[in-house]
Amino acid sequence: MSLTRGRVTDSREPSPPIRAEFSAAEEPTVSYVTPAPPAATPRLALAALVATASVAFLVAGRADGAARSWASYVAPAAACPGSTDASAAPAVQERAVGCLLNWARAQARLKRLGRPVVLGRAATLKGRKVAACRQFSHTPCGTDPRAALRAVGYRYATMGENLFLGTWGHVSPREAVAAWLQSPPHRANILRPGFRHLGAALVRAPGMRTEGDGALWITEFATPR
Repeated sequence: MSLTRGRVTDSREPSPPIRAEFSAAEEPTVSYVTPAPPAATPRLALAALVATASVAFLVAGRADGAARSWASYVAPAAACPGSTDASAAPAVQERAVGCLLNWARAQARLKRLGRPVVLGRAATLKGRKVAACRQFSHTPCGTDPRAALRAVGYRYATMGENLFLGTWGHVSPREAVAAWLQSPPHRANILRPGFRHLGAALVRAPGMRTEGDGALWITEFATPR
């Protein structure tokens, strides 16, 4: 597997590409920056976001790292039904991703993430916006990265977001989650102790892949206010 694109920029601030801010009343969040390598194949792209209710942190990463740092968090193929089937119905794959992410958290002795319907709806809205804009970004068409959560009325204290773009029907849920786990900022979202809820959505994105429709994964992590 290789990345085609892993860098995200804050649309409000074209330079530098990554900006991390916090006020005196907020707990600082660490942002990691790692440049994406030249793509060997145009199969995968990743992007990650962390935010408080008032400040967003955009981070970028690539799939790399020592085996012990991530592979122990990847669930066995049989642990989550549908996790290895890239052709399964989106609802089946979304359940598999939720299972895989909670399995990873269990290895770190972290609480399972609940899956409220409203957060799944937010993930779907975000995926549709990304697909409509044809911009693999947390800020598609210049929108605020937290707009989807606000649109569904989810009141959050902190939130995080992982994006994944592959080719429709060719990348399984387990492969997508493994790619996130290989990337430090994406893994940090998955294993962030303070998160309590998860929303996952698989959206078909025509025109976002040169070799076929895009398989766009959105995962929203959040702590309710």
